[in-house]
Amino acid sequence: MLRHIATKTLVLGMALLLGACSLLPEPQPVQSWTLQPARPTQAGEVQVSDLRVLRPQTQDLLSGRYLLVVPEGQPVSVYKDARWSGSIPVLWRDYLVAALQQDSRFARISGDEVLMGARHELVSRLDAFQTEYMDGQPVVVLRAYLQLVDTRTRAILAERPLTLSQPVAGRQVGQVVAAFDQLMNAASVEIRNWLLAVQTES
Repeated sequence: MLRHIATKTLVLGMALLLGACSLLPEPQPVQSWTLQPARPTQAGEVQVSDLRVLRPQTQDLLSGRYLLVVPEGQPVSVYKDARWSGSIPVLWRDYLVAALQQDSRFARISGDEVLMGARHELVSRLDAFQTEYMDGQPVVVLRAYLQLVDTRTRAILAERPLTLSQPVAGRQVGQVVAAFDQLMNAASVEIRNWLLAVQTES
């Protein structure tokens, strides 16, 4: 008799539990965003080769996958239910590798995820990759410092800061990503032109 009562109680408890689970809100899907470089419009003979692009040095939230936003007068926050397809350092490295590989003036470009020989390394520090509000308007910003290093001597051959910004057309996440796409395209053009100029001077 007691065994029968216990079984009925267990079945009733499970039914109540399953019923309660059905009332819980379903988790919102997380949107995953990526950036793809546009094919360069210029073409020419190879001028820069055997270059390895390293992931940038970053701190704190810049090492993760969050789309960061800094409202005026407030601490850093993130866009809800939105992530980059990879961590920001990996996103930066992969974008630059692809942009350089698509440019005929560059050859034998690799990233630091593969063990390949290279004469030079592109070393960088990424200080900002986020949306900032300026006078109430969202602007995506990129602040970095670049160094071109000789892999044999570890000497710094050239270095420069890189600061770029791009206004956002609205406040939706898709519009923010579109602005980042323009920003990274401008950054890749700046970096390619700098590397070509350094190569010409050397």
